[in-house]
Amino acid sequence: MNSSGVVGAELRRGRSGAPRWLAGGTLLVFVALATWYGLGMHRGVLLSLNIRAKVWPWAPFVAEQPLRSQELSDPVWQFVPWIELARRELAAGRLPLWNPHQDGGRPLLANPMTALASPTLLPALALGVERGWNLSLLVRVLLAASAMYAFLRRQAMSVPAAALGAIVVAWSGPFVAWLANPNSMTVAAAPLVLWAIDRVARAGRGRDVLALAGATALVVVGGHPETAVAVAALAAAWLAARAPSAAAACRCVTGAVLGALLAAPILVPFAEYLAHSEAGRGIGRADLVLPVSELLRFLWPGAPTATPVEGAATVSVVGLLLAGTGAVASRRDRRAWALLAVAGGILAVSYANPLAQAFAEATHAYGSRALIVLPVALGWLAATGLDRLLRSNGSDRPGPGRAALAWLATLVVAGELAVAAQGVHAVAEPAEIRRSTPMLAVLAADREIFRILPLHTFLPPDSATLYGLDDVRGYDAMDPRAWRATRAGMGAFSRHRNVTDVLEPWDLAPGGVALDAWNVKYLLVHPQLDWNAETLNRGFGLDVEEVYGGPDGRLLRNRRVLPRVRLDGDGEVVRIERTPTRWRMEVAAVGPATLVLANPHFPGWSAALDGRPVAQRPAIGAPWRVAIPAGRHVVEVRYRPASFRVGLILAGLAAVSLASWTWRDVRRGATEARAPSRS
Repeated sequence: MNSSGVVGAELRRGRSGAPRWLAGGTLLVFVALATWYGLGMHRGVLLSLNIRAKVWPWAPFVAEQPLRSQELSDPVWQFVPWIELARRELAAGRLPLWNPHQDGGRPLLANPMTALASPTLLPALALGVERGWNLSLLVRVLLAASAMYAFLRRQAMSVPAAALGAIVVAWSGPFVAWLANPNSMTVAAAPLVLWAIDRVARAGRGRDVLALAGATALVVVGGHPETAVAVAALAAAWLAARAPSAAAACRCVTGAVLGALLAAPILVPFAEYLAHSEAGRGIGRADLVLPVSELLRFLWPGAPTATPVEGAATVSVVGLLLAGTGAVASRRDRRAWALLAVAGGILAVSYANPLAQAFAEATHAYGSRALIVLPVALGWLAATGLDRLLRSNGSDRPGPGRAALAWLATLVVAGELAVAAQGVHAVAEPAEIRRSTPMLAVLAADREIFRILPLHTFLPPDSATLYGLDDVRGYDAMDPRAWRATRAGMGAFSRHRNVTDVLEPWDLAPGGVALDAWNVKYLLVHPQLDWNAETLNRGFGLDVEEVYGGPDGRLLRNRRVLPRVRLDGDGEVVRIERTPTRWRMEVAAVGPATLVLANPHFPGWSAALDGRPVAQRPAIGAPWRVAIPAGRHVVEVRYRPASFRVGLILAGLAAVSLASWTWRDVRRGATEARAPSRS
């Protein structure tokens, strides 16, 4: 037995595998209970709903509380509304392909940040955010811990060392800070990728390739492309360190590619979406490089900082010391060098230096997001360092005293990280998730089809999705570029310190023609702004009237608003049926006319007149205009993106290839088992 595998040998020499599984199971129970109670999940949902105390229309009705970080508001404004929309669509028997409530309408499933295909999101999708959100977060922690534990045990590390590495990853500062974001879903399966690479590089059986493909797919559907790229770099370094044969390396690459293809129903539409988004041209993101002083947060999590989430880096002081020990002890091990190279690369693109600045300017990616991958590398080094200390007396079987010290070190690391995690996330009552206000109630009571335009920092973009309101704004890197250009007719939108995509009252375009044409029925005005209906009508040539005024703001109705669906010509729109992915309109035209649907066109949408496809489509970002002959007709406009169908085909081919590979190996194994042995 080689020296790296002796520490846990006694467990493997047992009559059954029960002790080994018992140790892993006990660790998971400990991590689950400590996470649940340590983060306060037993007291409510782990959501920073207290941000609403600073934002109208909720501010007058929510008690103000300390807010740890502005970044932690993203789940409130984005992820929770997206999940609830997806639940409504799934409950209606439809795939959640489109979000009509944001940016005039935009893809939903194709937006990787929704992470709707990630299994870790299943509790929230199945049970609703009130009951399933905390379970979804807990699943991410347990997946990260169990994956790292399995990976380290695969490296023949002792149980306490594997437990330490698992805790370093699952309770690290970056993982806890990004726990409610797709970053955590993406990185949670990263150790599984390394575990599967080891198996494929050594044996290359079909089931091993299947495991690698599955782990890769988990990373890809996790929802955060920047983190997925960092995981890919980690996997490539690990594969190079394993130095397998050319055939084994080819199997690893094939498994990873097939895993990515399993996620093709997300990846292919995402590629199409990216090409038509502002993010595709690097628009809308400021360069972010952490100051070198932020390195102090590795040692002191509470160090003063302007970026408490972006700069979260804690892996515990004891963990760092053990990682240093492991790096020194493994200086002839290519695996250690590979992980150190990855760690160095992450630090190099995260903290201020010429390389980090050049990386930020060239890619518009936030290098600091890769810090969530760093604990995987440091966890391996720390576990290695702990095992080396266990064997420092040269004995293959460390005594109970050393084993106790190993467990003590693991508990100290767990304690450090548990203390650092306190107060990172706010806890709120489940009922607060759907908190309404009198103004929102007035909007909900209007059964017509309309859009809204909140002015200033009122009702942050994307949050309208939770209330089923169609907002012309959006908050996401994946903003549709053509719609942003078209929407400019409403006024000059800008970025605010706390809320993105803001249109100030004084930046409204005179005349309000675009507001009328795009079915903007209501303007929502911040109560602290001295802008009323008379001011806007006199100064900008609008025709609005106040229909509500209260502590949560003023609601101004546009009296010139045009219907979302209208007929240019003699006749009328008799009936409208709509879902997020389908509009069905019955019209009665006296003579030739044009049906106008004031929804900006996006690839994947198509129209049919009386069941026959309409060949002419509007420019991307322009409204639909369908020529209607005299008489009664039915027009249907549907969202059926070809990119999604192509993704399904590619995923099916990948699944068939993996199944065939696995089945071939099963048959080969059965044949070899039946073959007579030769003495």
